[in-house]
Parts: sequence; C-alpha cells; structure tokens
Amino acid sequence: MKQTRCIYREEHHDTHLEIWDEGDHRSLWFDDVILQSEIHLQDAAVLPNPVNRAMLAHLMFDAPLHRVMLAGCGGGAIARWLHARAPEVAGDAVELSPTVARLAREYFDFPPPESNWRLLVEDVREHLVHSGARYDYILVDLEENQNTPSWATAPDFLEGCRAHLEPRGVLTVNLILGDNRAISEALLRIRRVFENETLLLADADHDNLLVLAFASAAPEMPSAQQLNDLGLRWGIDFASLARRLTRLAPPASA
Repeated sequence: MKQTRCIYREEHHDTHLEIWDEGDHRSLWFDDVILQSEIHLQDAAVLPNPVNRAMLAHLMFDAPLHRVMLAGCGGGAIARWLHARAPEVAGDAVELSPTVARLAREYFDFPPPESNWRLLVEDVREHLVHSGARYDYILVDLEENQNTPSWATAPDFLEGCRAHLEPRGVLTVNLILGDNRAISEALLRIRRVFENETLLLADADHDNLLVLAFASAAPEMPSAQQLNDLGLRWGIDFASLARRLTRLAPPASA
C-alpha cells in the first residue's frame, strides 16, 4: 500500500496550497480540489499526469522544438520533464505567484539555473510586451477561481502569443470554462486570431479542453508508424491522443 502524506501546507491570499507525496509521486494542489502539478520523484523523464501528457500532443507532429514558453508554471512538471527528455531545448516558465515559483524550485525539482530554463516571476502579459523571444511552442495553462481567466482568450493576448511564435509554432490553451457558451466564445476568439485550422483535444474524465492553434497551416496527421516512433521517443501514447483530436476548419470570417 502506497504511503500518502502531506509534506507542505500554506494559506496564500485566497488560495490554499498543499503538497502531497504518494509513493513515487508528488503533487501540488490548490484549494484541495485542483491538481496543479504532479511529478515522479525518481524519474524526471516520466510525466505521470494524463492532462500534462495531453498538453504536449503537438509533439506528435515532430515540428521544430528549440524554445518553449509556459504561461503558468505550477510545480514545473512539464519544464522538469522537457529538461530530462530534451535538455537542449530552452524554456521560459512565466509564473505570477512568487510562492508557486518558490515551491517549484524547492519541492518539484524545477531545472536548475545552469540549465536552459528560466523561471520568471512576472505577469505573462508583461513578458509578451517586453520580451523579444520567439518560441516554437507556447502553453497557456492559467487558472483564476477554477476557470481560465477571460483575458487569456482575449484578442490582444492571443495576438501577442502569435507574434512570439516561430513560423511553424503552435499555441496550446488549456481551456477550463464552466459552460458551453463561454467555451464556444473563447474558441471562436482563438480561431479568429490564428485563422488556420484548429485542433481540439478533449478528455471525458476531465473538464479540460485543449486547443491547438498554429501560426501557419495545421500539419497533417502522422502515420501510425510515426505516432509509435515519436511515442517511444517522448514516452507519450500519441496514438491514443490522435484518436481524440478533432480538426476544425478556419472560421468563415478568416
């Protein structure tokens, strides 16, 4: 039987943070109900949380991957995993909360300063305004009151993300909204800014809807053999993710 214990607890403004160890896994929870991050303590190359793995579905297309930005760091599970799997990749993890950034370093093995990763404690909107960096991949994984903040799907923010993408870059938005109308409106805003085909990845076991928006034409679906080979390379079941992808045509006004 796995031993489960809370190793850290803190009240921060209106947020309650806890860190739990269960066997080889360590997890960061917000308000007792939101699993923000989960890592395998013994193997950084393993990404135990299925939602985190789904957030990396774009890797099945084998596009260039030299620099990434994480808008919202949490415990830094994806940064830690990418550093273990592809240490040559450079990354900026932009986290607004100094507390969460500190926990990522102290408890979740965020890549060290001498790595190709930076942990930036700032508002990602300010980062996009002042940074000249361009990214192959941007992941927007932000939460306010258990929902994606409205500004994270507003045209100004989305246009800023697109301006920082390389020509074959992709933006993934982890969309968490409470009703179908809000989801539809946010999705339409993303599609209007990016104009190209959009891919959706849903999971019946979670409330998340992952939206993949491409700076240029959306890639064709890889062959079964390519999905298998890349799955072995990254340790992700891309064949299963590919079956859950829905492709949307550009909006009529694009």
